[in-house]
Amino acid sequence: MSDKQIVVYWGCFTPTKQYALELSTRSVFKALGVDIVELKDSACCGYPYRGVKPKLWIFLAARILALAEKQGYENVLAVCNGCYNSLLKAEHYLKEDKNLLSEVNSLLAEEGLEYRGKAKPLHVIEFLHRDFGLEELRKLAFSEKRRELKVAAHYGCDAIRPGEIPRFDDPRNPRKFEDIIEALGFTAVRDYPRRLDCCGAPLLSVNPELGFKVSGLKLKYAGLSGADLLVTTCEYCFEMLDTKQELASKMIGEELSVPVMYYQQLLGLCLGLSERELGLNFNMSPIDTFLEEFER
Repeated sequence: MSDKQIVVYWGCFTPTKQYALELSTRSVFKALGVDIVELKDSACCGYPYRGVKPKLWIFLAARILALAEKQGYENVLAVCNGCYNSLLKAEHYLKEDKNLLSEVNSLLAEEGLEYRGKAKPLHVIEFLHRDFGLEELRKLAFSEKRRELKVAAHYGCDAIRPGEIPRFDDPRNPRKFEDIIEALGFTAVRDYPRRLDCCGAPLLSVNPELGFKVSGLKLKYAGLSGADLLVTTCEYCFEMLDTKQELASKMIGEELSVPVMYYQQLLGLCLGLSERELGLNFNMSPIDTFLEEFER
């Protein structure tokens, strides 16, 4: 591993609602020997404003990156998929549009900030796969006895799409999430129907029935693939697939019983951390069935 310190941007949703993601990330990084540094003076990444005030969105995202640069950081680890996508797209548009860059910097100057593109957005999967490293993960957390347990990955749209903006993995056939699952000793389900489908969350405001049907079909086919567990790193996807699984069952007219965790929770279990340290008490899907198999 090249660096044992990382600046983390938590966003809005994680510290206000998805406590399990923050708890598990903090606990796991501590166990891995990675010091979390808080980004000072941060605010919203602008994601909620994309469709109504795009310039406000770009300004807010650029502000996060400008803060990181001013505070001396080369990377910003966004634990939220939406925040990651927001920062990455803003970086792309500011690079492509010099007039937009000038306009944004004139606003940032009021706080003594400047966006120069030196601080880069970083995804959790990217950090663990590339920066921390697969070999280091294997050394700390691998066990051959887990090979019979099958784990399916849900990337989430904001992690890998849109494909025209360079990402940490191939948007059409990503593999790195499965790699970090197998680094723990599990068998990754590397292909299943609807593997790269949306979780349905973006549809909730316009067509909630369809949104829950999308999440229900995702869970259905993950279960039919033989997966003992579905993991994600996205808190919006987690809320659809874990917290709202009962509603999804009703929308597709089938009983769903798929254990869902954050990858950080799964990694933490492999590192010997307690369920409380990982916020597993917040999970609402039937994770007990997986935990029984894991503990054997």
